[in-house]
Amino acid sequence: MKGAGTAAGAAAVNATPSGAAAAAARPRPQNPPIGAVDELIAATVEKTRSADADRMKRREEQNAAIDQRLLVQLKKGVAALLDRKAEKLVVLNLVGLTSMSDYFVLATATNDRQAKALCDGVEEAMKSEGRRPLSIEGYQSAAWILLDYGDVVFHIFHDEARRFYGLERLWGDAPNQTAKFAG
Repeated sequence: MKGAGTAAGAAAVNATPSGAAAAAARPRPQNPPIGAVDELIAATVEKTRSADADRMKRREEQNAAIDQRLLVQLKKGVAALLDRKAEKLVVLNLVGLTSMSDYFVLATATNDRQAKALCDGVEEAMKSEGRRPLSIEGYQSAAWILLDYGDVVFHIFHDEARRFYGLERLWGDAPNQTAKFAG
């Protein structure tokens, strides 16, 4: 019996084609014609470009809506400063000059009480637009109060502090857009 089993096993091994023979025996898939491949690639590229263009268009529309909202909020903040008699109001457009903020709004207060009132007014106006400051600095001393909203930063100074720090001089390349927002 041993011999019979061994002979049957050997026959089974010999009946299986070798690796090269098996590959040759399998049917090969037919390559599509060159023109069909080119058409498939062109269609895929066009579909990708179309999806990218749609995505970019949606992003531009969203950015335009965000920019419009920012301008409305900025006008309300500036109006709050003017309502409370801020002096030497300046709006600097920092777009393209720095990534830390899009606008600086500079205003001068005549005393601590007015500086705090200006700060409170801006905070109320921005809150009515659904914005909360990321940070408020200098409220207690009131010589220089900074309200940071990320894309816009309000600086409320006493005259002496404003001259000392000279932000208009430091950001001299920034276009002055006061007339756009104060009118």
